[in-house]
Amino acid sequence: MKFLSTLLLLFPLAATAGEFCPSASPADAWGVQYQLSGDKQGTLLLLRQQQQTAFYNPDNQISEWWKFDNPSHPQFSRIFGQAQRRIDYYSGDLRTLGVKVSQEGIKSFSANHLRQVLTKVPQDTCAHAQAYEGQYQQVHYRLLWSNTLNIPLLLQTEVNGKTNRWQAQQFVDNGQVHSLFQQWQAYQRTDFADVGDNEQDPFLAKMINQGFVEHSEHAVYDSHGHPLSNHGSHSH
Repeated sequence: MKFLSTLLLLFPLAATAGEFCPSASPADAWGVQYQLSGDKQGTLLLLRQQQQTAFYNPDNQISEWWKFDNPSHPQFSRIFGQAQRRIDYYSGDLRTLGVKVSQEGIKSFSANHLRQVLTKVPQDTCAHAQAYEGQYQQVHYRLLWSNTLNIPLLLQTEVNGKTNRWQAQQFVDNGQVHSLFQQWQAYQRTDFADVGDNEQDPFLAKMINQGFVEHSEHAVYDSHGHPLSNHGSHSH
């Protein structure tokens, strides 16, 4: 995700961070709506409920749903809302695919570690947030981090003259979060280990052909065409 230097000058952090500045973390289930702009545009929802975290693209109804009831053995489901289907991956499947994730990494949009490598900078946008900026792995980042939610309120990057921005806009109603998780739980499920034995299933055949079954990148990125960046949240 990348941002032109000229745009950074025209739109300083205080001007782009918007008015969403939560002073407290909601109880129970909650979510945050992000607006994506740049190479790809659209809406993305970050959803939380207890030990569950999901990234949901309402445009194509594709989601990644993580369950960390046992943090050392996470469970993952790729959700396809239009077909009302889901593919479940267990910790052994993730190891086989070379996917390494942490609960903190998933919960923080894989951005928490950026706070350790970027430089704190002043900001007057949100009293409950801290701004960071700097270069990491040939990507220039600007981050506004919510101290109450422990997620980015704003994430901008610049690389190779291309730009993207993820902007938190508002909370997602907890009723909607509950409803989505309940819907996904009721969808027809297929274990990832069984996909190869069910290629006659038109839905699974389509997903295999489109590359959605192999876990190559998070759907939070796939749904919009580009990963946030290859900054070590997982490996393949």
